[in-house]
Amino acid sequence: MPPGAFGWPLVGETYQLLFKNIENFIQERAEKHSSEIFKTNLFGEPTVVMFGPAANKFLSINESKLVKVWYMKSQCKLFNLPDQNQNQTQVGVASPPVKVLGLLKHEGIIRYMGNNNNIESIIQKHFITHWEGKTELKVYPLVKSFSISLAFQFFLGTDETHYVDKFATKFENLFSGIYSVPMDFPGSTYHRAIKGASEIRKEIQYMIKDKIEGLSKGKVMDGLLAHIVDAEKSGKYVPKIEISNTIMGLMNASYISIATTLAFMIKHIGLSPHIYQRIISEHADIKRSSKESGTSQLDWDSIQKLKYTWAVALESMRLYSPAPGAFREAKTDFTYEGFTIPKGWKIFWAFIGTNKNPKYFDKPESFDPSRFEGNNVLAPYTYIPFGSGPRSCPGKDYTRLAILTFIHNLVTKFKWEVMLPDEEVSGAMIPIPTEGIPIRLHHLF
Repeated sequence: MPPGAFGWPLVGETYQLLFKNIENFIQERAEKHSSEIFKTNLFGEPTVVMFGPAANKFLSINESKLVKVWYMKSQCKLFNLPDQNQNQTQVGVASPPVKVLGLLKHEGIIRYMGNNNNIESIIQKHFITHWEGKTELKVYPLVKSFSISLAFQFFLGTDETHYVDKFATKFENLFSGIYSVPMDFPGSTYHRAIKGASEIRKEIQYMIKDKIEGLSKGKVMDGLLAHIVDAEKSGKYVPKIEISNTIMGLMNASYISIATTLAFMIKHIGLSPHIYQRIISEHADIKRSSKESGTSQLDWDSIQKLKYTWAVALESMRLYSPAPGAFREAKTDFTYEGFTIPKGWKIFWAFIGTNKNPKYFDKPESFDPSRFEGNNVLAPYTYIPFGSGPRSCPGKDYTRLAILTFIHNLVTKFKWEVMLPDEEVSGAMIPIPTEGIPIRLHHLF
């Protein structure tokens, strides 16, 4: 078996993980055992932590062969998933209905962008409400607000402010409860998460009913939810409980990923005149091309041309990963790197395991987008911000669209100074700027 220790009875090393952060947790044990695989006990389960290019490749090609998706008990209860100890079909983020419909792929994104309530209008509304007229503000809470607003429009087909305001805190509580000890008592993180999940699910169920009634009357409706409900006409029946679980899971995952990446992009663009000038130049070219073609909005071809801006996003995700990894379960006994992994053991596939390793990234603590430019080709499986293999993140195109369109509108309207360059970053599983990234804002016109 791999080297390592199981820690305390029942809880294992869960508290060591949650009261530090996942990067330090992995790094300390990797250095101690001189290995990119070790055993531990997390959330009450014997677990093998695997990371590095070899592990990334191994787990990618053996998805559904040697390993299968596994959800923590906290996730199962929060997202109303079936008992994993029974032979039932699991439903969760990236479940089949979403992939079948393909709305998260770029073809679906393009179709969505053509609607009146597209992403640009959401961004414009966000800037008018939260940025214009301000001289100082905190970036992190605002990009979370934008991200959840976009999620409501894209997934649920509504941009009504009262919905967003009503459920923003509930999604915050839901996300906080996923990686928590599942102790359900009043005042606990997990209790707040359960309450938030229940209220969100109830509201989505109500919206499903509303979509069904609207579509039956011939109304045209936007949003992923409307597409899933409408898919029944093509024989792609999806049980209503699966719809609500899938939508809730996708909204939860996408909103925090986009918000985290945007927050730290904005910080480092503001801290580096060189990065800022490269960004400004790239977006000025795009704006000029759009004007010449008679359109004021970004299309998918323009998004594809924002290569340097996307390099900045990739570097932000490398240093401040919003997706540290994913759990799997061994379907059978198997051997990896000379170690036996018993059937039923859990595997934490640490996507972040290579992100700050000097073997793969020179000066890994430096923010350097050029790592992802031009001839700087990374070795395969050294960097997988969206996972890898058949169950990699289905929302990559959606995330890319949201991030690049937001930055395009931001840099063509504002310039800013970061007020706390050395602000601390906290968070066990997801990096959180402790002061919210305060900036001093300058309007360009």
